Amino acid sequence: MADKGLTEKDKKKIEVQLKDIKKFIKTIESMGGEVPKPLKKSLKHLETALNTGKDLAKAAEEASRDLKAYEKDLMSACKTVDQEMQMVCEAKVARKWQARSVKWTLDPKNEKSVISKFIKKTVQRYTPSVICKHWDYCAKTEKKAAAK
Repeated sequence: MADKGLTEKDKKKIEVQLKDIKKFIKTIESMGGEVPKPLKKSLKHLETALNTGKDLAKAAEEASRDLKAYEKDLMSACKTVDQEMQMVCEAKVARKWQARSVKWTLDPKNEKSVISKFIKKTVQRYTPSVICKHWDYCAKTEKKAAAK
């Protein structure tokens, strides 16, 4: 059986442990102790890696959902032609699934691709909110979040 990576339970456990370690470091420092800088730097890198993984996973889920909806629309469009041409249309849609999947994964010009969504999520995470408010993508995302 292939290993599928970390489960949600594992991810939450790591986040809790990371928070506990950060609290412990603050406690040590508040008592006058010194924490080695390489340890603090490593923890920061771990946190960045976890956040990056979350952004990538979310981008992949969203792109997959968008691609399925797009393919469903293509198949629905095939039903608008006569029976003989419908089979030809569906075959054409099915034949191009691999090229479409690559485009929806790697094409930065496709705003619904995994890479495009990942870049936007990562920039949004690390861009100061003052700048983000003036960037169209962030403003749209904040409006959607506020509406929910």
